[in-house]
Amino acid sequence: MTTINGKKRFSIGLMGLMMLIAAPALASDAYGNPFEDSGFVNQDWQVVCDNTLTCRAAGYADENAYEMPASILITANPKQQVKTAEIQLPPEVSSADEYDVELWLNDKFFGQLTAGPQGTYELNEKQALSLFKRAQQNTKIEIAVVSDIGSDRWQISDKGMASVLLKLDEVQGRVGTPLALVSEKVSINNPNRQTPKSLKSKPIIKRGYAYPDKLNKKLDAKTSAYFQTNMDNWVKSSINRDDVSECDALSGDNSWYDDTDSRKWTFQPINQRYTLAEHLCWRGAYNTGSGYWVIDNKQPSQPTLITTTGSGYTDGEILAAHKGRGLGDCWGIERWQWNGENFVRSYKTTRGLCRSFAGGAWELPTYVSEVVEPK
Repeated sequence: MTTINGKKRFSIGLMGLMMLIAAPALASDAYGNPFEDSGFVNQDWQVVCDNTLTCRAAGYADENAYEMPASILITANPKQQVKTAEIQLPPEVSSADEYDVELWLNDKFFGQLTAGPQGTYELNEKQALSLFKRAQQNTKIEIAVVSDIGSDRWQISDKGMASVLLKLDEVQGRVGTPLALVSEKVSINNPNRQTPKSLKSKPIIKRGYAYPDKLNKKLDAKTSAYFQTNMDNWVKSSINRDDVSECDALSGDNSWYDDTDSRKWTFQPINQRYTLAEHLCWRGAYNTGSGYWVIDNKQPSQPTLITTTGSGYTDGEILAAHKGRGLGDCWGIERWQWNGENFVRSYKTTRGLCRSFAGGAWELPTYVSEVVEPK
């Protein structure tokens, strides 16, 4: 396994996500898959697409402008014209009503922005199209915040914008069509002309009954002791034994996990038949991850692994949430819902590149679903 900061790699997928959202982009450096982790990234822009084929492109201030963070989000639904974009500024600006917020492109005034939900500002159709039209040029993108005592300007980098928006066009089949954001001339004779793709349906997950936390259900002492004694061997001899390599605390001798708490299993009844087993798997500089296994109480010797990156369980849902770096300005998040027999993935997202927004600038999911509550 790869070592990072002196610690073994804890999860192929999650570690990949953490490295992508934490690593600075090099000049002319493009990497990533739009449907995975932090998506397709080029310098100060990224595009992330989910399983419905909805894509979200985000641009940020230059990484060195950490004291003046600013970001733009462009959400593109398949087969629909993109007519707006959202701007994110620091909370102290976004929460103030006394400011006028303006869009400037190459030092030219393009009008005021409209206050949007959750402290964002919105570009109207004319403003958005003006930005897209300049995406393949060197464009100075500024957001001016004007008050009675003066003004300040936040700049969003254009580095990587053309590449990222072209990737969005390619993914959704917009190239050479009137729906294209930045791509080639619209013509039926264009050999690169694509056929726009349709929106895909969200998977539907029917939640199974799980004991609510408020019932505070516990295993009886005898069953708990039996599971505690045998769980290590069950996991290591199960059909999922290869996955144990992603759980450092179980995969071999490691002094990092010699303390008693690191070697102990905890058990939570899911319902009358199933139990959720949890065990610490890894520790990093500012993250930890637990493994979660489902035990069928009638056949406990074959537990089913759900994840080795978990952060918590509550009311039938397992959550994994991890920082991309210590500042907590970029995150990877994944959720699994109980469907009555197993946990299935219901949501996976990144919170954008690490650009000084507490908690991350945006929700950029790669997997979404519709969770239907039990009747």
